[in-house]
Amino acid sequence: MEVSLWGDMIVTGDDKKCGDAAKGNKAGGDRAGGDNAAEWLPPKMRDLDISIPYSNPPTDRLMDFYASWAENYDTDLIDAYGYMAPTDAVAAIMTLGLPSDARILDAGCGTGQAGALLATAGFTHLDGADLSPEMRAVAARLGVYQRLYHLDMTTDYAPQIVDFGRTYDAVICVGVFGYGPPYVEDLPRIMDAARPGAPVLVTVNGRGWEKMGWDDSLIPVLAAADVTLAARTRIRHMVKEGVHAELLDLRKG
Repeated sequence: MEVSLWGDMIVTGDDKKCGDAAKGNKAGGDRAGGDNAAEWLPPKMRDLDISIPYSNPPTDRLMDFYASWAENYDTDLIDAYGYMAPTDAVAAIMTLGLPSDARILDAGCGTGQAGALLATAGFTHLDGADLSPEMRAVAARLGVYQRLYHLDMTTDYAPQIVDFGRTYDAVICVGVFGYGPPYVEDLPRIMDAARPGAPVLVTVNGRGWEKMGWDDSLIPVLAAADVTLAARTRIRHMVKEGVHAELLDLRKG
């Protein structure tokens, strides 16, 4: 999923949907929830129980929360917060010289914002993957993905994509990483989806980057997995909130 709500700010991540309860507590601590949690939400979200993602809920209850948000997800993000990470990440992938028929996976596709931009840019072989079936259902209406499937980004990708009989010429992952879960140590898993040497572009919420210590942890995690950081670029994220993102270009093999 492309964003989640954390404390008093908007941050990215599949974090409330695809991690274990202990990790969720580690990242959120006592900042989660609270009587005033709804004051900073856009109007269409104020009828949701925002305490759910912060209360160690079972997965089915958490999925119910995101199911309730799916229809208003794009409007809330773009209109209320000026969400620009998909635009800038797709602009970056367009500079890599990929052919229009390159096989691209939109990992953590959410409602398909990045996929729609990739299709507009002329890419014709797109797959999307996300943990939430309701988000995938919204993405399916766009008609830009050849396939949409379930993906838990906190577990190994290889067993999850084996049924699709392919690795990808490029992978894009927008708005999933930052505070976590998934955490920085989960990042190398995404390389399972890419053929050797293929570009894997991942955005990381800038506030999450600082708060969760990505400067210290990223390179050791990548080195241990034999993943190379080919480039790191600052891009826009939530422009109305003054939040940037770090765009990572990762390669392996």
